[in-house]
Formats: sequence, structure tokens, C-alpha cells
Amino acid sequence: MLRLVNRLSGRRRAGGLRYGANLLGQAAGRGVYLAAGFAAFVMVGHFAGPAALGRYGLALAILAVALIAADFGTTLTFGARLGAVGPEMRAAEFGRMLSARLVLGLGTGAALLGVLPMLPDSIRPALALAALLMPLAAARFLDALFQVCGRPGWSVWPSLANAALLIGGTALALWLQLPEAALSLVAVAAGIAYGAVGLALALRLVPARPASLPHALATIRAAAGVGVSNALGSLNGRISLMMLAAFAGAAELGQFTAGFRFFELGAAVAITLCAPLVPVFGRAVGPLVDGRSRAGTTALRARVRGALVPILAASCAGAVAACALAEPLVRLAFGPDFGGAVPVLRVATGMSVLLIAATVLFAGLVPLGRTGFAVRGSAAACATNLVACTLLIPWDPLLGAGLAALLAEAAMLGVLAHAFWREAGPPLALADVPTLAAPALLTALAWAAGPAALVPVTVPAVATLATAVAGWLCLRRNPSDPLPLPLPEASS
Repeated sequence: MLRLVNRLSGRRRAGGLRYGANLLGQAAGRGVYLAAGFAAFVMVGHFAGPAALGRYGLALAILAVALIAADFGTTLTFGARLGAVGPEMRAAEFGRMLSARLVLGLGTGAALLGVLPMLPDSIRPALALAALLMPLAAARFLDALFQVCGRPGWSVWPSLANAALLIGGTALALWLQLPEAALSLVAVAAGIAYGAVGLALALRLVPARPASLPHALATIRAAAGVGVSNALGSLNGRISLMMLAAFAGAAELGQFTAGFRFFELGAAVAITLCAPLVPVFGRAVGPLVDGRSRAGTTALRARVRGALVPILAASCAGAVAACALAEPLVRLAFGPDFGGAVPVLRVATGMSVLLIAATVLFAGLVPLGRTGFAVRGSAAACATNLVACTLLIPWDPLLGAGLAALLAEAAMLGVLAHAFWREAGPPLALADVPTLAAPALLTALAWAAGPAALVPVTVPAVATLATAVAGWLCLRRNPSDPLPLPLPEASS
């Protein structure tokens, strides 16, 4: 097993990638971070009510957009450059990154201070603190440094500091019945603690030698394409919430935020699970010559189809099961006052399926060197979301905002599917429809025909069994272009 998840060079020679250890360390840190955020969110919903949760969710949404702007794609380019240079150049790359993030953080903080007068009073103190300390609050780019320095497990410590302060501070604020502003202040303070602990650990590995302003600006320019795409994507994920805040009250905002939170968790899981497909697809593409694959795209199309069919079959069955269990899930997580979140959660399950399909196609396009579609897709999603929110929220605030977000995900998937079809051909075939649809149809049948009292048991069981059978059928299918993967690619 160790041979499967780790490159041998990582155990016998310095500088090995040790994929398994790196993935485990970073995934553990990410898992702790996500679990703490969800736990705090549930506590606020349970004990402060829908209106307070709506304002709390709005603060977190605005903060998330600000953090993406303060990152501007530099985390990805920093990781790539850090992995490409030798140990003697790590301090220089770290200095460039520190200077670039300082420039971006100060600019984003100034912009956030400018919009504070337009925000609710209860979230202004927290966002003002975030604006003033934005370079520290946005210092979440250090996983790559821990990895190349042989300390991937250190990614857990900033997340643990964030979790301890976020969960403990939120519980204390609710127990002492502090003013509502304290809840978002705790969330911002926990993010600042994350950045402070991460930087303290980084300084134990690499000295801090900030680069000059021209070097910082060059680092920012190098990441501009990714930064624009990430910013648009982050904005798209929160347009519905912000438009709902403008058109509806805090209570409706809280109901929507509670249901939409499940989609955000699903999105994190989808990205984590689909990212390892990139090296496998890259093996199918082979080296690029003048921007084109020498091996052609037939093997890539077969690999994408082989991944897309079982993943989508499982996702569709899981979405039907989540729709069936939406009411008890919401009641369990947030309490009886959040009935309006149930239809939002059901719409969010459909969004999750579209997002997972888009993520697999994205992983297939990256090895082809085609990344310009990402900006077009994010822009199309933002435009669709904005127009749909304007039309649908006045008709029905909660359902309209959810449907607008669903249409935005469909627009994004449409751009990605068109790009893949143009570059490599259709990712699915007509013969895949029975395998894709059968698990979801069987799950829906168990939901509709089974006893209502047994739905929490029968529906997940049928979804799991049907998905397992569909996956087994996909594995039995012999690919027309067998592609043996050597150990490094198999580990991914």
C-alpha cells in the first residue's frame, strides 16, 4: 500500500514527492477547517435563529470574496514555482509571495473598508477588523511550502488553531448571550489566528526576506489569469446570497444560507475527490507539442468517460437521496425553525451534480493546456446568476435565489462541456444513459413507493447498492484503449 500512495523516491531519496503523505497532511488540515466552520454555522443557526444566521452568513460570504481577491491566484502559482526551484531558491520565492500578498491584502482591505457603510451594522466590526488585518487574515497559502520542506503534516496546526478559537469562541459568545456582532468577530479572529500560526511555522522553515515592489507586482501579474477566474468563480457562488440580502429580509437570508451550506460542503468534497484525476488524464494526453497532444485525444476521452459515468451515477443517486432526506437533515442540523431551507437544500443537490460533472471535465481539459475557458465559464455563470436573481427573487425569494444559482451552474457546465467536445469529442455516449440513470431512478422509486417511516433507512440503502452495482459494471467494461499507468500516476 505504501508503494501505491507514495513515490519510491520520497522514501529513499531527498526531494521525493511522497504523494500519499502530502495528500493526507493537507486533506487533514482542510477537513479540520471545514468541520469547524460547519460546526460554528450550526451552532449559530440553532441558538441565534434564522435572522442572525442570515447576517452571519452574509459576513462570511463577503469575507470569502475578499479573501479570494487578496489571493488573486497567487497560491497556485506559488505552489508551482516552489516545486520547480531548488532548496536554495525557496527563500526568494517566499519573499516574492510575502510582498505580493502584502500588496494584494492592503488593496483588498482598503476596498472592503470602502463598502462597510453599505453593510448591516452587526457585521461591520468584524469586516473592519478583517480589512485592517487582511494580509494576515488571507495568509492561507503555505501548504505548498510545508510540502516541499517535508512537513506536510504542519498544515493541520493552523487549522487546529482556527477550529479551537472558532468553536470555543462561538460557543462562549452564544452562552454569554453577547451581542450578535461578536459571532462574526469570532469568525474573523479565528481566520487571523490561522494565518498567524501558519506564518510562524513557515518562518521556522524559510527566512522571511520580502522582495521589492517590482518583484511583487510581477508575481501578481503572473497569476492574473487564474486570479480573475477564481474571483469570478467565488463571486458567482455568492451572488444569490448577496442579491437575496438586497431584496429580502434577514430571516429569508438565514433560511437560504442554511440550505445552501450543504452545497458548499459538497463543492469542497467534489474538488478534493476530482483533483487527483488530473495526473491520470495527463498521462492519457502525453506531452504537448506546439500546444497539441502528440498522442491525440482518443485515450483522454476514454479516461474521462470512464471516470465521469460512475461518478455521475453515484452523484445522481446521492442527490435523490439527499432530496428525500432534506427535511430531517435540516431539522437535525439547524432545528425546527428552518423549514424554508428544505427546498433550497433540494435545489443545492442538483447544483452539486452539475458542479461534479464540471469538475471532472475541467480535470480533463487542464492537461490539454486549455485554461482560457475557465474565465469564460465563470463570467457566463456570473452573468446568468445576476440576471436570474433579478427576475426570480421578486417572484419567490428563497426558491428564486436557489434556481438562479442552479442556472448559473448549468451555464458553467455548458461552457466546459462545449470546450471539451471541441477539443476531444463527446465525453459521454448514448450507451451510458442506462448506467447513469438507473441508480437515481431506483432511489427515487424507493422514496416514492416505500413506507414513509422507513425512508431514512431504505433510500440511502438503495442509493448505495444501486451505485455499487453501477460502479461494478463500469469497472467490468474493458476500455478500448488500455492505458497502463506507472506507479507515480497510479498513486494519484
